[in-house]
Amino acid sequence: MRIGILSVYVDYHRRGRKNRVSLQPQIGPLLAGLLPRDVEIDIINEQWADPDWRKDYDLLFISALHPDFDRARQISHYWRRRGAKTVIGGAFASSYPELCAPYFDAVVVGDPESTVPALYEDFCAGRLRPHYVAKPYRAEAVRTPRFDLMVGRALHPLIFEATRGCPFTCEFCVLTGQGTRFETRPVAQVLRDLYAGQRMLHGLIPDYQRRIVGFTDNNIGGSFSWLREFCAAIEPLGLQWYGAASFNVIASRDMLDRMARAGCRSLFVGLESFNPDTLADMNKRQNALHQVRRAIEDCLLRGILVVSGMMVSPLADDVAYIRALPEHLADAGLYVPTFLCFESPIPGTPHFHRLAATPDAFLPNVLLRDLSGYTLSVRPRRAPVEEFVAAYLETYRVLFSRRRRLRKLLHDLPRLLGRGYWFPAAIDIGDMWTMQA
Repeated sequence: MRIGILSVYVDYHRRGRKNRVSLQPQIGPLLAGLLPRDVEIDIINEQWADPDWRKDYDLLFISALHPDFDRARQISHYWRRRGAKTVIGGAFASSYPELCAPYFDAVVVGDPESTVPALYEDFCAGRLRPHYVAKPYRAEAVRTPRFDLMVGRALHPLIFEATRGCPFTCEFCVLTGQGTRFETRPVAQVLRDLYAGQRMLHGLIPDYQRRIVGFTDNNIGGSFSWLREFCAAIEPLGLQWYGAASFNVIASRDMLDRMARAGCRSLFVGLESFNPDTLADMNKRQNALHQVRRAIEDCLLRGILVVSGMMVSPLADDVAYIRALPEHLADAGLYVPTFLCFESPIPGTPHFHRLAATPDAFLPNVLLRDLSGYTLSVRPRRAPVEEFVAAYLETYRVLFSRRRRLRKLLHDLPRLLGRGYWFPAAIDIGDMWTMQA
């Protein structure tokens, strides 16, 4: 039996590019760990490479975000014609299962730990059902991912999830739309997966790479007490790791000290905006603008590189604010964001429902693919559309210019390399060199 696990990707800039340098989707190793070891499994991340259209599958799991849904339907149609049963899961499928149902043999709602084993058993028995709904999260049901299947498909294959969800309720976030929750696992179980992954990858990758770990948690700092225990447990292991955390984590010097000693070398932090009205509209109450500069400097001095994206809000931002973004970022010591996008109403979120109930909130002829953040889909309130887009494009060109990238490196590298932190320095250089702007 051959099973495929395919993560759909469409270049939101509509240039047809892959994106091999960024973090690759980890749903493949996660699902593969829930399936029998004697099954042939292919993991296909379209962000890394195109599918092999010549292959046949008995069962094909498809994961897709909302802007990728049309592509997911096409992929499902293609392999159903070749005899495969197709299954879709992920945030969009969980929010709108009835919309997905006509195009796939089964739709999975919620977490995979209770649904995938049951679905596989039904498939083998010839009784695949059209709808599977997850049971409540149980930490003991989480299995060790198949890290070995990611070799050659990611820059660092030892990447997995230690916690799940986020305790905050940002209005634009898909996690809020699905019901705010934050789930932790016993630290001993996380160490189990770490050690198992290092053994699994022995001989497949260089030894130094087995000490580089990525955590795909939405917010690894969702519980300070759990994070303290986690940092204490991994501090002796000599790891260098990266992940994502909310701003309140990097605002805590005590937490930064613990994370730095434990080997944290890079964090994605959701700054989103320097406009207090925009943060209030987003319900992003954990961000404290007056602490941003100090927090980013504190991170660099401890060998932790902060990366963050910026959102432009059609509801709260005006042209003057957009044009001032380069100055705000320089004052904060960030200089170049990971991305600059429009705040997008993701289907199923409170932000989407609020706008959907507002007359003329959306621009005409908006499609799902337009809700990726890189197409203006919401009518600006504080500027005409043409002026709003012109200011965005002007700022985009400034922020991602070669001069700006060099300025960021000249700011960061002395602070990192002067203290011997080569790994975050390498991440910084790699990001600035390969950034797809």
